[in-house]
Amino acid sequence: MVVAVIALVVALAGTAYAAQTINGGAIKKQTIGGGKLKQDTLTGFQINTNKLGTVPLAQVATHTFWAVVNNPAEPGNAALARSSGPNIAAVEGGGAVTVTFPFNVSGCANVAARNNAGTSVPNSGYAQTNSSAANPNAIEVRTRGKDGNNEDADFHLIVICP
Repeated sequence: MVVAVIALVVALAGTAYAAQTINGGAIKKQTIGGGKLKQDTLTGFQINTNKLGTVPLAQVATHTFWAVVNNPAEPGNAALARSSGPNIAAVEGGGAVTVTFPFNVSGCANVAARNNAGTSVPNSGYAQTNSSAANPNAIEVRTRGKDGNNEDADFHLIVICP
């Protein structure tokens, strides 16, 4: 019994000593692995975001751009309704709407579809895209009616770059 009481006292004393001497200041940097941390215990204050890498699919999102263009049925009146970023412009001329981006999009995939900026159903038809021969920062979009003839119409354009 005496031995058990002594062992209990020593165990409790050791725990008390450890609790007093081991604190956050006593832990050396980079000695605790992420798997040892409790869920939701770190905040932005403890994390150096400059050392974090890009989330794999976030890189795809940073290279995806889009534009919604209103193109009523008269020449030269296309206007950008909204876009994924600043410095994107839309100008109509020569039977196409040229959407210009602030960077080279000649090696990017692009697709456009007839649609509109609102919620009403767009008229039948389709849109065609082509990289601009005159400007590597631009995509030319031509909208056509259901019969295949040129027809001014609103469209959405998406550009995905590597």
